[in-house]
Amino acid sequence: MPVVILPDGRRLGYAVIGDPDGLPVVCLHGTPGSARQLAALERTARAHGLALVAPDRAGYGQSTHDPARTIGSNARDVGALLSSLGIERCSVVGVSGGGPFALGCGIVLADRIATVATVGGVAPLVPRDPSLPPDRIVGRVARRSEAAARALFGLVLHEGRTRSERSLERFASLLAPSDARLLREPGPVRSAFLDDLGHPSRSAARAAARDFWLFEHPWDVDLADLAVPCHVWHGTLDRNVPVAHAAVIAGRCPAARLHLVEGGGHLLLGEADEILSSLRRQS
Repeated sequence: MPVVILPDGRRLGYAVIGDPDGLPVVCLHGTPGSARQLAALERTARAHGLALVAPDRAGYGQSTHDPARTIGSNARDVGALLSSLGIERCSVVGVSGGGPFALGCGIVLADRIATVATVGGVAPLVPRDPSLPPDRIVGRVARRSEAAARALFGLVLHEGRTRSERSLERFASLLAPSDARLLREPGPVRSAFLDDLGHPSRSAARAAARDFWLFEHPWDVDLADLAVPCHVWHGTLDRNVPVAHAAVIAGRCPAARLHLVEGGGHLLLGEADEILSSLRRQS
C-alpha cells in the first residue's frame, strides 16, 4: 500500500480501488477498519470509471495514530493527500463511521470537494436530537472515557485478528438480514471484511476509541456550513446506525438531499451503482 508523509511527519496510507486512471473519488472507511474493507467496491468502481482513493484514517491500517485527531483535522489530512496526488477537485463519500469525516471534508475543503455523500453515516450526537435512539454501550463508554473505549476495542480487535470468521459472524448477527447475507455468503464482501478483521494496525483500538469519543462530543465543524451538494444515503432497516441519523444530518445540513432505501440495511452495496453514479455526475 502506498504511503504519503503528512506535513507533521505522520504517515498516511491509502489504496486506489477501481480504475487507477479513472475519475478520483475519496472513499472513507468505517469504524473500526481500514481501506481493506472497501475492496469489495473494486468491480463497481471500474464499471463507472472511478478511482476510489481510500485512505486509512489516522491510526488505522498504514496510517500513524493522531491522539489529537478531530473531524476537521482529518479533512486536512485528506487535503494533504489530494495535494500529494495532484488532485485539485473531487467528490468524497464516507461509509458508516467515515460519514462524519466525509462531511468534515465538504466543509473544511469546500473549494476542493465537488460533492459529499454519506452511506449509513453517523449524525452529530451533541446537541442530541430527541429522535435519535439511546447510545449503545460503546458510545456510553467512549463519552465518559476514551481510555476505557480503547480497552473495549482492544478486545474486539483481538478477536477479529485471531478468530476472524467468528468475529464476522458475531457482527453479522447484529445487522439487518440483507447485510448478514452479504457477510455470510462467499464473495467479495465477505472476503474484504475478513481481510480487514485479520489485519488491524497496532493503533486501531486507539483510533476506534478516538472516533467514538469524537462522535460523542461536539464536532469541530458545523453542518450548517456545508454548502456543496450532499447526498445522505441510509437504509430504513439499518440496525448498526439507525435511520434516524440520516434525518438528523439532512435536517442540519442545508445542502443535503436525503435518500432513504426502503428495506435497506447498513452496507447498501445493492445501491453502490446509483451512489457512485451520483458522485460521478457531479464531480
